[in-house]
Amino acid sequence: MNENTCLHFVGSMPQFDDARSALRWQLTTLAGSVRRLSGGETGDRLLWFVPLVKDIKRLPQVRTIQNGDWTGYRDIDVLRVRRRARFTRQDIPLRMAEFAREELGVLDSLDNPHGLPLQVGVPGYLDMALYTFGPMGLLRYGRMFLGAVAGQIAELQAEAGDRIVFQLEVPAALIAVAAAPPPLRPAMAALMAHLVTRQVARAPEGSRFGVHLCLGDLGHQALLQLADTDPLVRLTNALVRHWPDGRSLEFVHLPMSGADQPPVVSPDFFDPLRRLRVPPDVPVVAGIAHEDQGLDEQLTVRRLVETALGRRVDIATACGLGRRSPQAARRAVDAMLALQTAQAPR
Repeated sequence: MNENTCLHFVGSMPQFDDARSALRWQLTTLAGSVRRLSGGETGDRLLWFVPLVKDIKRLPQVRTIQNGDWTGYRDIDVLRVRRRARFTRQDIPLRMAEFAREELGVLDSLDNPHGLPLQVGVPGYLDMALYTFGPMGLLRYGRMFLGAVAGQIAELQAEAGDRIVFQLEVPAALIAVAAAPPPLRPAMAALMAHLVTRQVARAPEGSRFGVHLCLGDLGHQALLQLADTDPLVRLTNALVRHWPDGRSLEFVHLPMSGADQPPVVSPDFFDPLRRLRVPPDVPVVAGIAHEDQGLDEQLTVRRLVETALGRRVDIATACGLGRRSPQAARRAVDAMLALQTAQAPR
């Protein structure tokens, strides 16, 4: 396997119909170029945890304030728990373990000579509570979602052990840091890191995790665009400082732009990466590949990132491919491959 530059797939792959096709492609066409395998989160799962919100919406103790088709950030379901009704972690119909078992079964039927682990996406409990019940729901029900996710992780870890790498997906944390005034960012980063790593601390010892920071991709639009990489550095460094003992950090994925916008080509934008403090044995995945940016500019972006970091990076898009068409997803993969193999201009 190429230990210098590998490809990372955040999760969803709309160019495939099922997990078997996605896994086989990674094990054959991309053999030696990936460290972990994604089942592609095909079908309804391309919409991240939106199917979960729809399931919660049907619960008798939940009422609907606003119906949404989730085409954009204002076109969402807004839910509330009915007055005097109870909402507990047992009411949250998470199917993460079910999906992972299905994908592990498929992986067992394929030739996996290097024993690559299955990557399991874990939506942040903060994000699920926030986007299901709003800001007050985050305060009232955040610990319910924390407990529900922890139960799924413990179940999978007991069954699969090292065959699983859990990818924490936490747009709310990065948005909070990026939206904070610069003087308040250190405090906000510390708070978000404390909250995010609560999920890791609840996992059994020996669990393997990666972190996918995100700017949002609903309707293939970001919640905000970064002015520079300072929020990424602040939050990542705080996560590393707060990381619980006994749970390995396998990678950090940093989106260098949001959704449909390609990364900027500016040394100043990437200069804060010089302050990133990720251990040298933990891969940094640069979310820089974009199908709507020319190869020369893409290679310049990669050079700027690696120069600022003083290390090689793995290559990814800024988020999963699920909000792209299958054709656009294939073009994004082509951009990833070009960044991996071509020589950057000096």
